Amino acid sequence: MSEGRKTISPGMGALTLIVGVFFVSWASILIRLSESSPTTIAFFRMFFSSLMVLLAVPFYRGKWFERRADFWISTLSGIFLGLHFYTWIASLKFTSISSSVVLVTTQPVFVALLGFVFLKEKIGRVGSAAIILAIIGSYLIARGDLDIGAAHLKGDILALVGALMAGSYLFIGRFVRPRVNLIPYVLTVYSVASIVILILGLFSGTFTAPAVKIDYLIFFLLALGPTILGHNLYNFALRHLPAFPVAMSIIGEPVLATIWGMIILGENPIFTTIIGGAIIILAVVMVLSRLKTPQVVQG
Repeated sequence: MSEGRKTISPGMGALTLIVGVFFVSWASILIRLSESSPTTIAFFRMFFSSLMVLLAVPFYRGKWFERRADFWISTLSGIFLGLHFYTWIASLKFTSISSSVVLVTTQPVFVALLGFVFLKEKIGRVGSAAIILAIIGSYLIARGDLDIGAAHLKGDILALVGALMAGSYLFIGRFVRPRVNLIPYVLTVYSVASIVILILGLFSGTFTAPAVKIDYLIFFLLALGPTILGHNLYNFALRHLPAFPVAMSIIGEPVLATIWGMIILGENPIFTTIIGGAIIILAVVMVLSRLKTPQVVQG
């Protein structure tokens, strides 16, 4: 079993993205339902995800890493993915689902900035305007959350740091993903991410045993749904679909996550979050319209 490079049909492509967005959008809800520490949640999500991918290895018949450099690039990508989950999952313990998920959606803006800084890629007027809008939107959300409490602002900052880490993960991964099949790529990335989270948790003292046994089920669902059935479908789409529709699917997660939060947890976004979120989504659309490679959220 190996991963081909053919572009799949538009209908199958749309279904792939819809299913992927649906499962990814449940990540924040499951995280909020867990009573364990954010570091514990992040570790077990990545650890269980690694085990699930490992089960597919005996059936995999494709190539692994033809170049040693690709393995190390994938490893570096995994480090940033681990940092992403370490910070973003922590943000959900402090701020609202809507604020956290919308702010972490700014990751394509960071990808554009990284491309400008390290590769001298042109941002242009549209990109510059998008960055300004993203800053304005983030400020509105943070300002509104500060009125609620300082803890909410801390959560907003963690979400933005998580967006930067996710942007770095995507920025680095885009150089190796076209050459490396899905199984070796995600197995390396997820395994490295789980190790990074565990090390950070042990040194910071934030890694603890799961608070209640039911949390193991939540960790399993986080791995199976948002990661294996969501995140992996995104990674599959990165190789088989045109860039723009994959990139635009990023908008679906904060919208659906906010809806689930309202229905299940009774979390209604405040006015500044709605306005700031709308501005950020506009900024993300503007940035994605300029990107030549797909960039998707990793919720």
